[in-house]
Amino acid sequence: MKNTKTIAFTALTFYLILHCSWLRGCKDHQTDQASQITGSPDQAGISPENMVETNSTGTADATGSNSQIRIDQDLYLSQIQDGAYVITHSFPWAAHSLLVQMKDQSLVLVDTPYTPEATRQVLEWSKDHFGVHPIIAINTGYHHDNLGGNRTLIDQGIPVYGSDLTIKLLKQKGDDIRRQTLDALQECQYQRFHDRHKSIPYDPPTHSFPLQEGLDLSFQDETVQVYFPGPTHAPDNVVVYFPTRKILFGGCMIIGWDGMGNTTDADLEAWPKSIQNLMQFDADIIVPGHGPRLDANLRQHTLNMLAQHTK
Repeated sequence: MKNTKTIAFTALTFYLILHCSWLRGCKDHQTDQASQITGSPDQAGISPENMVETNSTGTADATGSNSQIRIDQDLYLSQIQDGAYVITHSFPWAAHSLLVQMKDQSLVLVDTPYTPEATRQVLEWSKDHFGVHPIIAINTGYHHDNLGGNRTLIDQGIPVYGSDLTIKLLKQKGDDIRRQTLDALQECQYQRFHDRHKSIPYDPPTHSFPLQEGLDLSFQDETVQVYFPGPTHAPDNVVVYFPTRKILFGGCMIIGWDGMGNTTDADLEAWPKSIQNLMQFDADIIVPGHGPRLDANLRQHTLNMLAQHTK
């Protein structure tokens, strides 16, 4: 009996030592995670360390350190025009949203950071920088990098626009997106991201529009156009065009780096045709959902990447 107790005690001690070592290793990794992990989107089943953004073209860049306004460890803004900022949230994959002030002082937020907390920080920065003005938000798709911050917007009474298909897919497949994300964050160095992604609320847009019809929003003499070119990275992805500024937010249908990212939801046959439909927009700046590039050539770059992927 004594030997049995001794063996059990020894086994428990050994387990505790291993468990504490594992936790210590995770903690050591967490300090510099944000600087190590930058990359593509919803990486279902793809290890984050393999998703490093690159920009070898010398083109317009969303990650230039000179233009960065650092809000938090994982969150910064890059000014691309007067009153227009690309928001980059690395949690852990770097994803972009967009904040634009219209001529009437209203603000348009296209997509959100991954979390309500990061979205709240952006709104606080906006209030300090622009002052208090009406805000409307647009979700370009149902994935978590499009609407993970909706809870904060809704709590603050900010109208959130999204397509009818986005609302439907979020209800049907939101749990699948969460599961895929958690599967990609199993290693202990991603523990803080894994733990938060488990409980991020996926709230649907509060104002819906028919996907095929799109949406036009008016701000005195300015308009913002929400357009569905056809299926791409996901069945519901839309773009948002600011004609006065010649800015096109392409979101996840536009490939802004040298990798394809997650194509689980993609219609690879329709995607190139849909990108061709975007050629009608006169755009000097195109904001992808992920990747450092912001140049007008991203439409052609996306077509090139798709052609390579489907060879």
